[in-house]
Amino acid sequence: MIAYVGPALFALFVWWASTVAIIYVDNLPRRTFKWSMLGATAVFAVSLYGLAASAHDTSTAGAYWAFTWGLLAWGWQEMSFYMGFVTGSRREPCREDCGGFRHFVHAVQTSLYHELAIIAAAVAVVWLTWGGPNQVGTWTFMVLWWMHQSAKLNVFFGVRNLNEEFLPEHLEFLKSFLRKRSMNLLFPVSVTVSTVVTVLVAKAALDDGATVAERAGYTFLTVLMALAILEHWMLVLPMPAGAIWSPGLKSRGERKPFEVEIVVGFLGAGKTTFLQRKLKEADPALRTVVLVNDFGALGLDGALLEGRGADVVELANGCICCSLRSDLAAQLKEVVAKMKPDRVLIEPSGVADVASLLRALHTPEIAPLIKARRLYTVIDAGAFLSDYVRMPDYFDVQTRLAPVFILNKTDLVSAGELAMVSETLRSQNPEALVVPARYGIPVEKTDLDRSAPVAAPAAEPEDAIDRPKPREEVALGLESWSAPLLGDLDLDRLRDALDAMARGAHGQVMRVKGIATSGKGWVKFDVAGGRASVAAHVPQGDEAPRALAIGSGLDRAGLAEAFLACTPDADRDAARAATEAALDRAFAVAKGDGARAGVHPLGCGCAEHAPGMSCEGLPAVAAE
Repeated sequence: MIAYVGPALFALFVWWASTVAIIYVDNLPRRTFKWSMLGATAVFAVSLYGLAASAHDTSTAGAYWAFTWGLLAWGWQEMSFYMGFVTGSRREPCREDCGGFRHFVHAVQTSLYHELAIIAAAVAVVWLTWGGPNQVGTWTFMVLWWMHQSAKLNVFFGVRNLNEEFLPEHLEFLKSFLRKRSMNLLFPVSVTVSTVVTVLVAKAALDDGATVAERAGYTFLTVLMALAILEHWMLVLPMPAGAIWSPGLKSRGERKPFEVEIVVGFLGAGKTTFLQRKLKEADPALRTVVLVNDFGALGLDGALLEGRGADVVELANGCICCSLRSDLAAQLKEVVAKMKPDRVLIEPSGVADVASLLRALHTPEIAPLIKARRLYTVIDAGAFLSDYVRMPDYFDVQTRLAPVFILNKTDLVSAGELAMVSETLRSQNPEALVVPARYGIPVEKTDLDRSAPVAAPAAEPEDAIDRPKPREEVALGLESWSAPLLGDLDLDRLRDALDAMARGAHGQVMRVKGIATSGKGWVKFDVAGGRASVAAHVPQGDEAPRALAIGSGLDRAGLAEAFLACTPDADRDAARAATEAALDRAFAVAKGDGARAGVHPLGCGCAEHAPGMSCEGLPAVAAE
C-alpha cells in the first residue's frame, strides 16, 4: 500500500501547491511579471533537461523526478499566458450580441499564440524523452494539457462555476468568453473520457507485474486524471469550488470591507443633487469614493461632484453602449485595491440597467467585501407622468427594485399630481418608502439609510447568455450629443436657447446639462423635465466648458449652432474655429487610443463612433 500512498500524496500536494503558487505570482503587481517570467523560463529550461535525463532512469526516484519535471514544464505555459506574455492577437472583450462560430473564432484569437506555444513545448518534451523507458514526465505534461483544453472548452460552452475571481485584472476581457449555465453537452463527454482513461491507468498501477517505480509512475498519472475529473465536477456542482485556490489570491493584498450606496433615476431626476446632499452629510473621517457613469463622451456629473469631500472616479467608456456590469466590477476592484474606501457612492447614467448593476455587486470577487448595500431611486415628480407613459417597462423595473423613492421636485407640481405619482409608485412597490423632496432634500426628516438596504435581484437564467439580449439604448431609443464650449456665453441668449431646446426645437431633448464661462465667472445650466435652469458654478481644477444633450432624433448641427449663437457676435467665428479644433483634437486622441472605429466623437456621444452611427457601428435606425 505504501507504494501507492506516497506517490498519491506527493502528486496531490505538488499539484495544489504549484497551482496556488502560479495564481499568487500572476496576481502580484505587473511590474514583477518580468522577473517572475525570467525565473519561470529558467525553471522551464532546467525541467526540459531534467525530463531528458529522467527518461532513462527507471528507479522509483526517477519516476518522482520525471513527474516533477513534467509539472514544472507545464507551469511555464500557465504563467506565460496569465501574465500576458504569450496570449493571442485579440485582447478585447467580445460584444454581448456576438455568438456562434464568430464568437468561437474570437475566443481562439485570445489564446492562439499560447496554444501554439503548448504544441511546440509538447513536441520538445516528446523529442527529448523519445525512446526512454521512463515516460512519466511526458505523460504528466500530456495529462495537464488535456486538463487544460477540456476545462477551457467547458467554461466556453458554459458551466455553473466560472471562478472569474482568479483572472488577473489585465485579463478581465476574457470574462466575455465565459458562459454561465448548469452544464453543456461537452461536459459528459469530457468526464466520461477522463474516467475511462483513469480506470485504465489505475489498472496498470495495480498490475501484479508492475515494478515499484512503475507503480509510482502510474499512481502519479492516476491521481492527475482523478484531479482532472474532480476539477470538471467542481465546475458544475453548486459548491464554493474556488475555495481551495484562495491562498493564491493573498498576493492582491488585504482589502477593507466597505459600504455601497447607489443612486439611480431617469435623466434629469436629480441624482447628482441628491448625491451632493449625501456627501455634505458624510462623516469626514470615512473615506468616500464616488463612481460616476455618465451618458456621453464629455461627462459632467463627475465635475459637479468634485471638491465635496470625496474622491470622484468616472467610469471609463461612460456611454450607455458599454457593458456597465463588467466596467463597474473592474473599476470597483481597482478602487478597493488602490483607495481602500470606507464608503462607495455610485451614480450610474440615467438610462443604466439597475438590475445588472446590482448583480455586478454580487460577483464573487466583490460581494465578500461589501458590508451593506443601499439603493435610492430618485423620481422627477413633474416629469414622471410623461416619462412613464413613454417608457413603462423601464420604470417598472426601476420601481420593483427600489426600497426608497426620493420623490424630487415636489415644489413644481400640484397636490393632485403629487398624490398621483406617489400612488403609482406604491402600487408598483407597496413595501418601498416614498420620500417627498425638494432639490434632493427630503421635506420631512427621514432616516433614509435605515430604509434603503437592497438585496441582489433574481439571478439570470443560466441559459440567458444564449438568448439575444436587447440593448438598453435600443429599448429607450436614446442618443447623445456633446461638444466643448469655447468663449463666454451671453446668459440671456443661453436661457432662450435652453427654453427652445426644452420645447423641442432640436429634436426630442430629454436632458441638457453643461458648464460654461460667462463674464467674470462660471455657470452651470440644465434642461430636465421640460424646464431650463441656469445657476452659478465653482469650477474644480482644470475643468473645461462643455455641453451634453440626451434625447431622440437630435438635430446635432442645430444644437451646435444654438450654443455658438450664445456667444457674442464679435467672438462667434473664433469660438466656432476653436470648437472645431477641439473636436479635431478629441478625434485624434480617440484614434491614438485605439478606438474601434477611428471616427469623429459626435455620433452617439462616445469617442469611438461615427456621426449617425449607433454604438454597434450600425446606422442608429437599424441597430439590432
